[in-house]
Amino acid sequence: MDEGGGGRRYVAGDVIRMELALEHAMNLARVFVAFSHERDPLTEFYFETASFPAAEAATAGGVRRSRVLLESPVPPETIPGIYTLTRVNAFSVGGKLSRLREESLGAILGSSFEVVEEPTQAPSVAGLDFLA
Repeated sequence: MDEGGGGRRYVAGDVIRMELALEHAMNLARVFVAFSHERDPLTEFYFETASFPAAEAATAGGVRRSRVLLESPVPPETIPGIYTLTRVNAFSVGGKLSRLREESLGAILGSSFEVVEEPTQAPSVAGLDFLA
């Protein structure tokens, strides 16, 4: 992964990790996040989790805040380009689906990362040690 130019850049085999903060009244069962390719919106990169760290205590209004940890490896068939956040789907334990799109994404709208071509430079030998 390279962070040059202010953006996040990844190649095949890298693992993309992020944290999403959600405010919710429901008990979460699953969260799904999609990023669309800059030139082909039908090409998407997905993150999904059903594992949540403990949520903060609910406020007087019954709303809690949870940090959702998401990660996904970049598969070798990923099309290079910039991927921009397009939606977040949250599923409750009771089965309710909440679809969060542009107007609901607030400050995270426009979040993106770039997948670049794998370098073609061959590895070089840096050393050899015999172990026990």
